[in-house]
Amino acid sequence: MRHTLIDTKGAGPVVDRRTTLRWFAAAMAAAPLAACGESPGGFTWTPPEPLTGPGYGGDPDLLEPSVPWPLTLTRAELAALTAMVDLILPADDNALAASEVGVPAFLDEWVSAPYPAQQQDRALIVPGLAWLDSESMSRNNGAVFASAGDAAQRAILDDIAWRDRVKPGAEQAAEFFARVRSLTMGAYFTSDDGWKYLGYLGNTPGTGDYPGPTPEALAHLEGVLNSMGLEMPT
Repeated sequence: MRHTLIDTKGAGPVVDRRTTLRWFAAAMAAAPLAACGESPGGFTWTPPEPLTGPGYGGDPDLLEPSVPWPLTLTRAELAALTAMVDLILPADDNALAASEVGVPAFLDEWVSAPYPAQQQDRALIVPGLAWLDSESMSRNNGAVFASAGDAAQRAILDDIAWRDRVKPGAEQAAEFFARVRSLTMGAYFTSDDGWKYLGYLGNTPGTGDYPGPTPEALAHLEGVLNSMGLEMPT
């Protein structure tokens, strides 16, 4: 299980456009969460101004992929986001950290996209990143989240990461965390490195004669058919 938390190292690599387009399509299936308002803890959740800009048009050209809208996250926002996603999916002996496969770059393109679902996420994620820095500065002698250190970062996320024990007054921060976590998981596990970690063998060309399903697969299929009152075809 990849759940150990680690320190972070910068904003991570820039992802090529083809990979980002694939991630973008995969993450579109995730439903957006609530928009922002005022937190009883004193932090004002102020949604950023809506974005306008060029979109893909009727159909993106996947042979010549490009993203036509400008990226909008600031350096400070990317630093907080990078620290956060690496706490969600850190490196371990078998896999790279989220930032090392370009998850922050994907999220920057996601919240910068001029589409309603992404704009709704932007209204939650951009103020949420500001909340992380504000919360960290109040707890850690003015240190923003990215530079607060491992233990301090964990302490903040522990207050919002667990649905059944969210710190009172941090409900919107918990929604922000849940949305970033969902997008991070979707981005990571549709990347080449995420596929490798899962052992996913799709999109791999076969050579030679088709060997057919394994005996284990045939036995599983026969069991399913028998449970439905059907017989295995011969």
